[in-house]
Amino acid sequence: YCIFENLFVNVQKYAMPGSRVYVDVEPLPDGTVCITIRNMSSEELNFRGDEITERFVRGDTSRNTEGSGLGLAIAKSFVEAQGGAFAIEVDGDLFKAVLRFTLWKSNAK
Repeated sequence: YCIFENLFVNVQKYAMPGSRVYVDVEPLPDGTVCITIRNMSSEELNFRGDEITERFVRGDTSRNTEGSGLGLAIAKSFVEAQGGAFAIEVDGDLFKAVLRFTLWKSNAK
């Protein structure tokens, strides 16, 4: 719950007003599920995906209002504590959070 709450609060705060948010849930044959949340940012994205998941790093360094810069780092920690993988991908002003969890162990070789 905390993982998705954090990601959707970030969308609410930082997405371009009036734009859409896409959530894709894709079960994969290897027993994993890939969940992608993507949206267009209201501001220029001037960071790499791996940078923004570090503690106390914020996407917009000029931002001095709400937030501690811990949100995505905490979400990443929660995903990894459950054996999953968490990544942020940035392409222009497109922001994507990609989560991967194992649902079951595949016997396929």
